[in-house]
Amino acid sequence: MSTAAEVRALPLTAIQQSMWTAYQVAPEASAYNIVMPLRLRGRVDPAAMADAVTAVGARQELLRSVFTGTAAGARRTVSGEPLVRMEFRDLAGADEAVLYAAAEEAGARPFRLESGAFRVVLLRRTDEDWALVTSAHHIVSDFTSRWLLVRDVLDAYEALAAGAEPGWRPVAPDAYAGHAAEELRHTASGAGQRAAARWQESVGGAPAAELPLDRPRPAVRSYRGGTVVRQLPRDTADGLGAAAGAAGVTPFAYLLSVFQALTHRWTGQDAFVLGVPATSRMGRALRDVIGCFLNTMPVRADFTPESTFRSAAVQAGERVMHGMVNVRYPCALAFPRATVFRTALFLVQMDRMEPPVPNVPPGAAEGPSVPYAGLDIALIDVPQQEGQLDLLLRIEQTPDGITAVFSYDADVLDRATVERFADGWERMLAAAVAAPDTPVADVELAGQEELAALLALGAGAGGAAFGSPDTFEDFDAFESFDSSDPYDSFENAGDHR
Repeated sequence: MSTAAEVRALPLTAIQQSMWTAYQVAPEASAYNIVMPLRLRGRVDPAAMADAVTAVGARQELLRSVFTGTAAGARRTVSGEPLVRMEFRDLAGADEAVLYAAAEEAGARPFRLESGAFRVVLLRRTDEDWALVTSAHHIVSDFTSRWLLVRDVLDAYEALAAGAEPGWRPVAPDAYAGHAAEELRHTASGAGQRAAARWQESVGGAPAAELPLDRPRPAVRSYRGGTVVRQLPRDTADGLGAAAGAAGVTPFAYLLSVFQALTHRWTGQDAFVLGVPATSRMGRALRDVIGCFLNTMPVRADFTPESTFRSAAVQAGERVMHGMVNVRYPCALAFPRATVFRTALFLVQMDRMEPPVPNVPPGAAEGPSVPYAGLDIALIDVPQQEGQLDLLLRIEQTPDGITAVFSYDADVLDRATVERFADGWERMLAAAVAAPDTPVADVELAGQEELAALLALGAGAGGAAFGSPDTFEDFDAFESFDSSDPYDSFENAGDHR
């Protein structure tokens, strides 16, 4: 790379500008760290792994980038040389709890974007037991990039350990800069302005979904969060495809519509907007490029007393498809001064990723191992990307089933509240799969055990405070307001706890 290219200040994409703003608000937060921690079993050559990290840093433009604020706005500067060297820590026979804690720390450590936005840490427990933690700020990465980074590092390690050069497909040295330039061109064009108008028309003035909060929003967000995980029952997961097919929509649209239906029941809003993160990674030239290719589409939902799960799914499918037509235009530019959504849902199709590392089962510390690059590798479970929104539902779809990961903002929601929401989503989805023509309003969101406990509480207070079980026909509304306040098309995110 030339000297001119090394010092050239590049504009940020719209999504990068959003990430920069969040960073300036809370520079010590790790909510936007995208982490992929792997357990490695087998003999590892630390020197070859360090060389592999350096090689990947040289290969990828955004891994050689720093971000600064200027009088003209935030800018990205690209170095001609790798900025980051692999960190190595020898844990010298520590137990697994220490290894997991070290992996979590390595991923969660905040970045200083003025000096770099990614790191790789190699942890040695024994000569046959290691952890490799890759972490990058969302300003330079997305879920697909998370896997690309690990793939490139491990492929380079295997080649370099054997005395060969990595056999990567070539990437253009300024591929992301070209993507940013194309975004600027498109947004200024007539086609871009028409896309912005279509985004505004699709929302139609509907407000963001506003879940009942446990606390008022703070003046300054902490970006603290938590996660609740649900593994869908096998009969629900197995029946999803048939139910979606009968409605003429994708399984993703069906899952989204149930999320919308539950949001409608919790909020009492008949019309509202949720977010659907989608990728702006277009064309084969960008398939191996690490970067933030993200556009969160606003998707409007409308419900009436007659809405069924089938009709909601058809509506969701149509609106997602219409949104994908405009995905090249950043929604943040179409709604520069409005809060369009506080809640979002997206799909992760783990079986499309390379290396094909299985997901971590709920409640486990790590997932099943697979052979790759001469090692046995497995995902380690760490919390990440918590606190970005009020509520973010990640659907992780694998050949072994479907996991729902609810990440939330701990500033405004309690874990118990999110657990009740997750329970309701499971019940709604089971009903939607078993009987798609059921009216959304007819599904009870409280389980029998919870109803019995509340009835007992009422009786113990000196009378039938809650009446008979029939009184709970609209129990979900009471409970929610009781607290005061694909690689091809859809963007993906990270592991869960």
